[in-house]
Amino acid sequence: MRNLFSALLCAAAFAAPSAFAANLITDGDFSAATLAAWTQGGDPLLQYVGYDYSYIPLTNEFNHVFSDGNYASAGLLGQQVATAPGYRYTLEFDLQRADTSFGALPAINDSEVLFNGVVVWHQTNTSSEWTHYVVSNLSTNKASTLLQFSNRNFYDVTAIDNVSLVLSAVPEPSSALMLSLGLGGLLLAGRAKRRRPD
Repeated sequence: MRNLFSALLCAAAFAAPSAFAANLITDGDFSAATLAAWTQGGDPLLQYVGYDYSYIPLTNEFNHVFSDGNYASAGLLGQQVATAPGYRYTLEFDLQRADTSFGALPAINDSEVLFNGVVVWHQTNTSSEWTHYVVSNLSTNKASTLLQFSNRNFYDVTAIDNVSLVLSAVPEPSSALMLSLGLGGLLLAGRAKRRRPD
């Protein structure tokens, strides 16, 4: 039992650095030029992946970005992410909007980020320059969490790129202790059950 517990601690220690660095989002830079890794919702009619035509590409001249021009109702772009209850996560992404009325009409947009169905970030009238955003201290009580971007536009198009979600903090020591005690209890119960005569 002591050897098993030590092995679990060692495995956690070796896995931690890579877990913190790994991006949990698939195709967060939209380099695949499709939305195969993503799910769409709301009004997806004017959602697409294409080149960054802002003349200030984030990576190179042929950089792909996700664009959303919905206006009647919000368009949703989401991805189901493997998460661990009690852990903390940091979301980063780049956002920009393009005024398609060329100043003839007031361009208005409304953007939100939802994590597990809860709005964790909200902004109106996003800058016409690419802007990097960081949303910290996200948590969930589920093993699989839905991350969604919601955009509604009036005479403009919102573009997203370089989406990443990384593990930023492990549970508090008290939570980790309770988890360890629970796992230990399950192991002892299983051991006792195996020893019981039939």
